Amino acid sequence: MLRILYSRPFLLNSLIKNTRQLAVSYRPLSAETLPIQHDIDEDNHHRCIIASPHYELLEVLGHRSSQLRSTRPSRSPSSSLDRSARLRTSNYRKTQKNVNIESNISKDEQPLELARPTPSKYKEKKKKEKQTKPQSIPILSDRVTEISQQLHLTSSLADQPSSIITPTLYDETIAAEEELEDFQSNETLLLPSVEELTFNDDDKTLTDLLTSLHSTKVRRMHKYTDEQLSFMHKHNVFNRMLQSYVDVSIHNGKLSKVRRFLDELLNDQERRQSMKRLTWRYVSNIHVYNTFFLLMPKNNLPALQKLFEKMRKYQVKPTLESYAAVLSCLGNMDLFDSSMARRIILDLEKQGFRVVDIFNLDCLNHEHMQRILKVLKTFRPDFDIPLRSSHVNSKLLNDIYQQQPPKINEDLSIKIDPWWENIDFTKKLNDQINMEIAQKAEIQNINAKTPVDEKLVTRRKDFLANLERQLTVGFLTELEVLKRTTQKGLELNIIPFLEIFDVKEYVDLMLKELNQHFYSSDFYSSPFTTLCIGLGRRLYQKYLCTIRQKNGFIDKLRLCYDEYAKYVVTDERFRVNERQKWNEIVKKNFAYMDRGDRPWAYVQVIQVGEFLYDVMLKHMKLNVPLLTTQRPKENKKNANSVLYVVYRTPGSFTEKQIKIHPTVIHFFSHIPQTELEFDCTELPSFVPPLPWLSSTTGGYLLNQTDFVRLPISAGQQDARLRSLPIEKIGGLLDSINVLNSCPWKINTGVLDLLMDIFQRGGNRQLSVPVSIENTQFAEQLPLEKGLSIDERKRREIAISQMKKHKSELFSLWCYELYRLSIANRFRNEIFWFPHNMDFRGRVYPVPPHFNHLGSDIARSIILFAEGKPLGPDGLRRLKIHLVNLTDLKKKASIDERAAYADEILDEILDSADQPLTGRQWWSKSEEPWQTLACCMEIARAIRSPDHTKYISHFPVHQDGSCNVLQHYAAMGLDDAGAASVNLKPSALPQDVYSVVVDQVEKERQQDAENNVQIAKILEGFVKRKVIKQTIMTTNYGVTLYGARQQIGRQLRDIDGFPKESVSEASSYLAQKTLYSLRELFRETRKIQDWFNECAGLISRIRGSAVEWNTPLNLPVVQPYYREMRIRQKGKDIYDNFSSFARPNHIKQKNAFPPNYVHSLDSTHMMMTALQCARNGITFVSVHDSFWTHHVMLIVSVDIVVNNLFPYITNHYLKYFPEIFFRNMNLNPGKN
Repeated sequence: MLRILYSRPFLLNSLIKNTRQLAVSYRPLSAETLPIQHDIDEDNHHRCIIASPHYELLEVLGHRSSQLRSTRPSRSPSSSLDRSARLRTSNYRKTQKNVNIESNISKDEQPLELARPTPSKYKEKKKKEKQTKPQSIPILSDRVTEISQQLHLTSSLADQPSSIITPTLYDETIAAEEELEDFQSNETLLLPSVEELTFNDDDKTLTDLLTSLHSTKVRRMHKYTDEQLSFMHKHNVFNRMLQSYVDVSIHNGKLSKVRRFLDELLNDQERRQSMKRLTWRYVSNIHVYNTFFLLMPKNNLPALQKLFEKMRKYQVKPTLESYAAVLSCLGNMDLFDSSMARRIILDLEKQGFRVVDIFNLDCLNHEHMQRILKVLKTFRPDFDIPLRSSHVNSKLLNDIYQQQPPKINEDLSIKIDPWWENIDFTKKLNDQINMEIAQKAEIQNINAKTPVDEKLVTRRKDFLANLERQLTVGFLTELEVLKRTTQKGLELNIIPFLEIFDVKEYVDLMLKELNQHFYSSDFYSSPFTTLCIGLGRRLYQKYLCTIRQKNGFIDKLRLCYDEYAKYVVTDERFRVNERQKWNEIVKKNFAYMDRGDRPWAYVQVIQVGEFLYDVMLKHMKLNVPLLTTQRPKENKKNANSVLYVVYRTPGSFTEKQIKIHPTVIHFFSHIPQTELEFDCTELPSFVPPLPWLSSTTGGYLLNQTDFVRLPISAGQQDARLRSLPIEKIGGLLDSINVLNSCPWKINTGVLDLLMDIFQRGGNRQLSVPVSIENTQFAEQLPLEKGLSIDERKRREIAISQMKKHKSELFSLWCYELYRLSIANRFRNEIFWFPHNMDFRGRVYPVPPHFNHLGSDIARSIILFAEGKPLGPDGLRRLKIHLVNLTDLKKKASIDERAAYADEILDEILDSADQPLTGRQWWSKSEEPWQTLACCMEIARAIRSPDHTKYISHFPVHQDGSCNVLQHYAAMGLDDAGAASVNLKPSALPQDVYSVVVDQVEKERQQDAENNVQIAKILEGFVKRKVIKQTIMTTNYGVTLYGARQQIGRQLRDIDGFPKESVSEASSYLAQKTLYSLRELFRETRKIQDWFNECAGLISRIRGSAVEWNTPLNLPVVQPYYREMRIRQKGKDIYDNFSSFARPNHIKQKNAFPPNYVHSLDSTHMMMTALQCARNGITFVSVHDSFWTHHVMLIVSVDIVVNNLFPYITNHYLKYFPEIFFRNMNLNPGKN
C-alpha cells in the first residue's frame, strides 16, 4: 500500500471529465489545517484516507473513460495539465486505467488506503543540500523580470522528452514530502497551483505572490519588493472589479456576454502562462464562479460542468457557497441523479464543511433553500432545515449567557408602561420601506418661514427642468462616447454600471446630488474624490435595494417583521436575545432572504461617481435667466458652467475640488429651502432595526449597513471578520443588538424652546449656534494699492481668518438646523437608532446628525420611549443626577449632592417654570440644556399626586472617571493612578481633571510671581472646562499642536479673555498641562512608551500592520498604510488603505496605544450591555457613559462594580504576560 501526504478532494472531482485526476491534486498541508480524519505516524508524516474518483457520475453524464481516451484532443507540449500528467510513469498509468475500468460503483465510494514508499538516499541528499545552502538575499527591484526569465528557462526543459525530466511516482512522493516542510514555514493560506510543480524549487517568489493574494493573515511586507506589492495590489483590485462586473452584467440580462468575457479572460490567462509571462490578470476570485452557479439556467448541467472544469484547471478553491450553489442547481432540475448529489456532499464534508452550515449563509433566498432541501430529502425524507445557531463560543461570556434572567417585574414591583399598544407597526414598517426604496427623505425646514416669491419659484422650476434636459442629453452622449472609445477585449469598464437603470434614474440621482450644492456656502468647496465616492455609493445602495426587491426580500420581510416588532418592544427581549428570536421567526415562516452585500470595488465606485460628475461639469450651463430677465452670454471659457473645478491646498498637497457658480448660490439664497433632503441612512428608523445576524446582515431594512466602519478600500479587517464563525463574534452581535432595540422619543418641551431660540437667530451664551446674518464681524481693511509688504500680508491674513470664521459659523448653524429639523420630524414618533462600530470596536449610532452621542443639545431633546415609575428613591436619584450635570459638586459625596439639590430646589423650579424669563440658574451649568431638561422632569415629579408612581422616561448617566486612565491603571497595577480615577474605595469621589487643574494653576502662580506676562493674563481663567478635553485626549495620543487647538477654542468662548492673547495662552497652557500629566501619571507614560516601541518594531522591522484581537474576538487591524497608485483608463487612482501597501510606520506607532485602550473600553461596554440585558435593564451607552432608568440605577451599578469590573481586571494578568511587567519594572503580585 502506498502512503501519501494529503489529497484535497475538490468538489470538481465530481464533474470533471478527466479520469486521471488523483495524482495531480496531492497537496501537502499542516496538521492544523487538515479537514478530514488522518493519522500521524512516528516519522511525523500524515496518513490520509482518500476516496477514489466517482465514475458513476461520469456514466450518468455519458462520458465513459474509454470514450474520453478516444476523443481526447492532442495537447501542446506547453499545456500545464499535460505536464502534470506526465509526472506519472507509464506503468502507473496502465495500472490506474485497469483499476478504473474494472472497479464497480459500490467500490468507488469506498476509501482507498495508499501506502508510502521507503525513503531513500535521494531524500537525505536533498536535505543536506538544503541545510548547507546559504540564506537567500533580499529580492531586487527587477525580480519580476528575473522570474519571467527563469520560468522561460524552466519551460525549455519541459519541452524535452519525458524520459529525461519526468520523475517516478516514487520521486514525486519524496518531492511532495519536502514541499511539506517548506509549506509549514509559509504564511499563505491558499494551495500552490498544480502548474507550479515544474518551477525551480529554489525560487519560491512567484508561489509566494500567487498564494498570498487572498490570505486573511497580516502580511509581512518586508518580504516583497515594491514591484511585487504593486503586482499583488493590481491582482486584488482586478478580482474585486471582476466580481462586481460579473454580478452587475448578469443583473442587466447579459449572462451569455459575460460568460464569453470570462472565457476570453481565462484563455488569455492560459496563453500568458504558457508563455511564462508574469501577469496580475489571474482569475482567483471564487465569488465570480459562485455568481454563475447561483444564476445558472434550469436543466443546464453541461454549463455547470464546464465551469467546474475551469475551476479545476485554474486551481480555484471552492467554498461552502460553491457547494450550496451546486446543490441549488441540482434542485432546480426536473430530474437529477442522486449519486451526483451524494458525491457532492461527500466532497463537501471532506473539505471540512458541514451540510447544516449551508443554511447559515447570507447569500441564499427562500428559493435556493427549497431547492437544496429538495436534494437533501432524497437521502433523508424527514430532513428539515435546522434553526440557525445563536450560540456564543467565548469563555469570557459563558457566565453571562448561562445565567437565567430574573423576573424583574415581580422582584422589583415595577409596572410596565404599555407604550406600544397604540402604535401601528404595519404603517411604520411601510413608511420605513418606502423611505429606503426612495433612498432620500424630505424633512420640513424649521427655519423656512419667509414667504416665497412665486416668480422665483417659477424660475427655479424652469432652471431645474432645463438642467434635467441637459443632464439627459449629456448622460446619453457621454455613455455613447464611452462605448465607442472602450476597447473591445479584456477591459473591465463601467458600462454595465451605467445600464442598470433607465436614464431618468441617473438624472434624478444627479439632481439630488446637485441639491446639496445649491444651498452651500460661498466660502466652501468639496473635494472631488469625496464627492465621487459619495455619489458612487448612493448608486450602489440603489442597486442593492433593486436586487433585494427583485429577490422577494421585502415580501419575506413583511412576513416576519410584525411578530418581531411585537417581541422587541416588550420585556421578552430580555429573555430571548434578538438573534435567536429572529431566526426562530424566519424558520417558522420559511422566510429566508438573500442578504448578500454584493460589494463594488473601490475603483469602480470612484469611476462611476466620476463619470456622473463629468456629465454635470461638461453639460450643465446657465442657459436660462435667474434673477434677471436677460439671458446670460456664453463664452468659450465655460464661465457659465453651473459647476466648475478649483484647485486648493488645504494642507501640504493640492487637491481638486468642486464649486458651484456664485450666480446659482445667489439665486437660491433668495428662495428659502422649505424642505431638507437626507439619505435614509442619515435618519433614525421608524421601526426596530434588523438584528445583527452576521458581520454583513443587520441595521436598516433594505440599505446595506456596514458592521464595521472602514474606508471603502480597507478590506483586510472586513475579510478577517467574515472568515470567523458566528459563534466567535456572537457576543459582538448581541451587544450591539441590545443598543439597537432601545426605543426613543422626543422631549418636546425642550425642543420647542430650542427651536424658538434658533429661529430668532441663536444665542451664543446658551450654546445655540448663531447665524451669519445675526453675527457682528470686525470691519476688514481692503487690499489697496500702495500698501507695504508687511501691511498687505497682515490684511490678507485677517481676511483669510475672517472667511474661515464665517465658514465655521455657517457649518455649526447648518448642523444645528439639521438636528432640530430631524427632531421636529420625529416629535410624535417612536424611533430607533441602528448602531455599528469602528475598527477598534467603539459603538456609534449610524445616523450622524441626530443621536444621543451628540452635544449637550442633542442629549437634552431625547427620552426613553419606555417609562418606569420612580419608586421611593427615584426622585433623590434625579436630584443627584442634576447636580452631576452642573459639575458644581465634583468632590462632594453622594449625600452631600442630594442635600445641595434640596437647598437649590427653588432655583430648580424657577428654571423649569421660566427657563428664558426667570433667573436662568440652569444656563450657568456645565451642561445647560440637559440641566434644564432634568429641572423640568423634577418639577413634574414633585407636582404629581404621588412621585413614587410618576412614570419617568428620563435617562440617568453613569460616567467613567477618565476611562482611559482607568484602563492604564489596571494594566500597570498603578495604586496612585487607580485611586485618582476611582478604581479604589474612597470616602469622596476623586476628580482627576481637578487635580491636573490645581497643578497647572500652582505652576501658573509661580510663573506670575516671576513676572511671566502670559501667566498674569491667565489669572482666573485656568478652569476645569478649559483643559478638560486636553487631559482626556492626552491619553489618546494628542500632540502639543492638537492640545493648543483644543485650549484655544475654549479660551475664545470666554467673553472676558483678550482675544489677541489666545494663541500665546493656549501654547502656555498646553505645555503646562502635558507636563503635569506626565508627572502625575508616570506609570501610564511607561506603558504608552512600551506600546509605541512594540508598534514601531512591528510596522518598521516586520513590515506589517499592527493587529490584535479584543477579548470578545473582534479582529483589529490598524488601517494605516502608505499610498498605493493604480492606473485606470489613463488616470491615477490613489488608495491609502490597501493591505498590499507598506504600513505607515509613524501612524501605526502613534495610534496603537489609544486604539488598543479604545478596544478594551468597548469590550467593557459590550459586556455591561449583555449583563444588563440578562437582568432586564434598559441600557444604552456613550462609550464610557452608561444610561438607564432611575429605578434600575442601583442594579446597573452593582453589575459594573461587583460583577464585571473585577472579572475584567483579573483578566489583565492573563492577557499581559510576565515580560510586560518586567519591561515596565512592575511586580504583578505586588498590588
